[in-house]
Amino acid sequence: MARKKASDGVQATVERLTGETPCPPYLRETLNKYWRHERLIGSQGRRRAAGEDATLNQLKDVHLDNLVHNLLDLDALFVGDTGKVIDVITGRMETHVLDGELVSIEGVMQRRMEIYRHWLDRMASVRATLAQPGLDLRVDRLEDQLSVGRREDARAIPSFALHALQVQEASEARQGGGEPSAADFVERADAYLALGDLASADKNACLAIGQDASCARGWFIRVVVALRRRQEAMRAHRRKRIEAQECAEPASAHERWAMDQADDAAGDAQEQHRILLAILPQAIVHWPCTVKRHDHPALWKQVRGLFVDSMFAIAAHDTQRFGSRQQWARVSGLEPEWALEHAKHPYAHSSGLTAGSPFTREETLGIRYLVSAYDAQPRDFFELFDEERIGLDFRLYHLRHVLAMEGGEEHWERLQGAVAESPPAWRVGQLMRDSAVARLWQAHYCGRSGATALMEAGAQWLREMEDIDKGRHRFQLLGQYAYLYHHQLARGEFGACGLVAAKAIALFDGASALIGWFGFETHPYDDSIGMPIDRCRYWEYLAAIAAVEQRRNGATLSVQADAILATEDHWRLLFSDEDACFWRASEEYEEGGGTDWLEPPYGIDLRRTDSWTSAAVPHDRLAAMPPQPVSLPPDCRS
Repeated sequence: MARKKASDGVQATVERLTGETPCPPYLRETLNKYWRHERLIGSQGRRRAAGEDATLNQLKDVHLDNLVHNLLDLDALFVGDTGKVIDVITGRMETHVLDGELVSIEGVMQRRMEIYRHWLDRMASVRATLAQPGLDLRVDRLEDQLSVGRREDARAIPSFALHALQVQEASEARQGGGEPSAADFVERADAYLALGDLASADKNACLAIGQDASCARGWFIRVVVALRRRQEAMRAHRRKRIEAQECAEPASAHERWAMDQADDAAGDAQEQHRILLAILPQAIVHWPCTVKRHDHPALWKQVRGLFVDSMFAIAAHDTQRFGSRQQWARVSGLEPEWALEHAKHPYAHSSGLTAGSPFTREETLGIRYLVSAYDAQPRDFFELFDEERIGLDFRLYHLRHVLAMEGGEEHWERLQGAVAESPPAWRVGQLMRDSAVARLWQAHYCGRSGATALMEAGAQWLREMEDIDKGRHRFQLLGQYAYLYHHQLARGEFGACGLVAAKAIALFDGASALIGWFGFETHPYDDSIGMPIDRCRYWEYLAAIAAVEQRRNGATLSVQADAILATEDHWRLLFSDEDACFWRASEEYEEGGGTDWLEPPYGIDLRRTDSWTSAAVPHDRLAAMPPQPVSLPPDCRS
């Protein structure tokens, strides 16, 4: 037998308040959400016997009708967000939070009104246009045929905004009184994105991911929103900078205001970039795919590049993620360089080995996903004619190395093949321009093929670029030689140091300095040191250091080293030109300002007679010198 409807039950109460019989199902389902909610029914609901009908009187003893009206109204206002409605009813939502929510709701309503108003203003023109006998909608665009006066306060609406709005409202209607599904939230997020409402799109995408952590479309929408917000902030920054520099009067209030606005926009762009980087690991793993192909290929390429660059930045610079600088150096193949640096600056937190990964779990999954995708289709992973291909390929290889993933040998061979097939300008631009890439490329290359092979590759690139931009490439090659000299010096390969310095001296073609060089080159392992690598005398000084260290360590002297040591007095006199030979060190003070001074490379002052002594000295003397990359000369000349 069917149960008799309770006079104070949900259905009866709604029928009494609305005057509609039977009770509209969507209202009953909506009210049922709150009737069952723990924070409203409290302990009374828990005391109810199993199977016993509950009544709305369990919610409140008085003012029941007002409560029901409020619940239904607020549920509609907050688009079915039960938690927010309960917080408002119980007074738990803070005032500033409530104000923000209401501003957001008001903006959504205003936007919907604008879209409907756009078409309401055109309905008379639509009737007249569609009634024209000569109209051919297979050829003519309807929008172009409409004539309507534009209201001054009307904002432009996106194309197909009405369609997006209808999709959004249909999704909300299907929800009824129940909780939306992940698919519902994604549908709404897509509609909001089409309408240009980035805040609501991101909010609904987050709700979809909250229900389904692997929701591919939800992650995709979050990435698109973050990219658009970052782009908007960057545009605002550039616009205000131009206004301050070209439109405002110098030293005026207008100029100060525009610069403040530009600074705010720059801060916003930085914050949006941080948000984007936090989204990328999950977005990479859950990117929408069709038959093993990533959808939206242009955006996928951009996001993949951003993710690899951000992970490489951690691997190349963020030593705290590794636990210590020594651990970072060991993983990167740079532990001898760390030993030199640590001997000069023996900070406690710099030393110590750890077993942890520098990446979070999500970041590791993202890197492994990309490496697996690369291994599955190595020829198709990068675009063949993409100028940034080999740089991105190397960064991915280094990430693979840091995570000690299998397949490194095959990856390196494919990378070498891609480098060999690339135009010389691409190789130089992608592998030598960035100091972090250059020193890690050098470490991997030397570890597999040796320093001589690296120097031969650099010389070959220079010959190939002879007719393109030899001058600029010389500067970049000198920087690479500086890293290589330091690499070999840290490993006690003093003969190789002499060869590197000789290769560098040959680039000067008999000149004392290269023209067009601006300032000192920063030391690769100590930002407080600048190196005069554009001066030939500097490389001759490094060649002399290599010769001295060969003799000190009992190594067989090269022809060049023997010639340098045989004319010690001559070189000691030439090295009195400190500006051409010495490093420029600097120190900044916390209270502002700073000082700089000249110091001999690696702490070896070859102006002094005792620095040339043939007596062996402890190897830790060299380790106490500042870390630096450098090279050695072929023939000694005055």
